[in-house]
Amino acid sequence: MEIALRILQQVEALCLELGDKDSLQRSYGNQALILRAWGRLEEAMALHEKQEALCLELGNKNDLQRTFGNQAVILQARGRLKDAMALHKKQEALCLELGNEDNLQRCYGNQGWILRVWGRLEDAMALLKKQEALCLELGYKDGLRIRGCLKS
Repeated sequence: MEIALRILQQVEALCLELGDKDSLQRSYGNQALILRAWGRLEEAMALHEKQEALCLELGNKNDLQRTFGNQAVILQARGRLKDAMALHKKQEALCLELGNEDNLQRCYGNQGWILRVWGRLEDAMALLKKQEALCLELGYKDGLRIRGCLKS
């Protein structure tokens, strides 16, 4: 992952030099995923926020919903569940608009997890059932396995 991060940083430099904002926002997002995996959450969040700003500027709704989801996961890890839920709701709206069922099912699972932590078990189960339906429709067995873990 260290090599991948160095390459992505080189890509970032080239994108800045060339003014390629779309590739730049992707580079920020990919770098952030590596930093998150290493537990460097603040640095990851800063890159996702840069990605968000570029996605908004470019009108790139697909990558915008993805960065909302990634930011929300970081906020969840930091215990900021209300802020995470707000971002998941933004992600959900974009996924519905775009017809992105794959990320929508993940979004439902993450929202369900937050609702479960808040003790809102019926609401959590309703979202997890939506996630399950999408996973079945998509043939996404990993999503079903994860959902099963969340139910217990």
